[in-house]
Amino acid sequence: MDVLPGAIAAVLGTALAALLFPSFVAGEYRRRGGLRAEVALRRYAALLYATALGCYVLLPTGGGCFAAQLLPLAGLTGGGGLLQFASNIALFVPLGALPARGSRFAAAAGLAASLLIEVTQLTGLWFSFPCPYRVFDVNDVIANTLGALLGGFVPLRPLDRARCASDPVPVTAGRRLLGMCCDGLLLGWLAVAAGGPDRPAWLPAALVLLAATLPTGTTLGQRLVLLRAHRPTPVVASLRWASGCGGLAAALTCGPLLGAPAPLAAGLWCAAHAAGVICDRDRRGITGLLSGLELHDMRAPTTVRPREAGWDPCGTST
Repeated sequence: MDVLPGAIAAVLGTALAALLFPSFVAGEYRRRGGLRAEVALRRYAALLYATALGCYVLLPTGGGCFAAQLLPLAGLTGGGGLLQFASNIALFVPLGALPARGSRFAAAAGLAASLLIEVTQLTGLWFSFPCPYRVFDVNDVIANTLGALLGGFVPLRPLDRARCASDPVPVTAGRRLLGMCCDGLLLGWLAVAAGGPDRPAWLPAALVLLAATLPTGTTLGQRLVLLRAHRPTPVVASLRWASGCGGLAAALTCGPLLGAPAPLAAGLWCAAHAAGVICDRDRRGITGLLSGLELHDMRAPTTVRPREAGWDPCGTST
């Protein structure tokens, strides 16, 4: 099996995961009250698999037109045909395993996905090409469905249903770091959108995040994980921004001018802030210590501080 589609899928899948991660975090916190590593890994695996599946079965393999193969199990006597049949089975095992909903659902999903793929190939990517650019093969439908059926027997535990997420939970180091990660991703994507991948516009992107922070004193990443600053003022919010995303943008912009590689400057900045959150008992981090702001759960009463509300701000779960 060609490794090039797999390499393309790995790059595209990882880029999509980074692009969608902030919205995924926001959805999980509002549906489940937090983000579990198992859920994140399963969702990433599903996204990576869907990207790989599309690259392997939909990308054109070369010029020319191909006739459909409509005879079941024809051409499986040689080694090449059997290898292709076995490869298709293996390719569709994750499709049946990842949903963890049993063999019947897995077989139905495999059959439906396989028919959609084969018809797409037969119609030349829904008539985008003048003729079928890949072979419509009924053996692929059989192998794909069989692979998904086998995947349905993989003993993956179904993900728990979303629980009630209305109760406040402690502000933990993991939760703070997750919000900081989302802020960093938002800064990166905004910088690329404003300047391009070769020369990202870090400072304009950071100013956009400042404008989003000033009304509440809470960054977008903190809001995604349901955190809120306690009684902020515009001056304090600006100080917090300057010691956070604003400083990171300045390091990324000025680092190369001073002879320091941008990734090194960004890595040192992020490591220092991560250590600040982990080492601070109240999880305020460097930005909180410099600005004097405290963060608490957005669902907690707004009239009292977290300590006055009677819960510990230094729990262990995210």
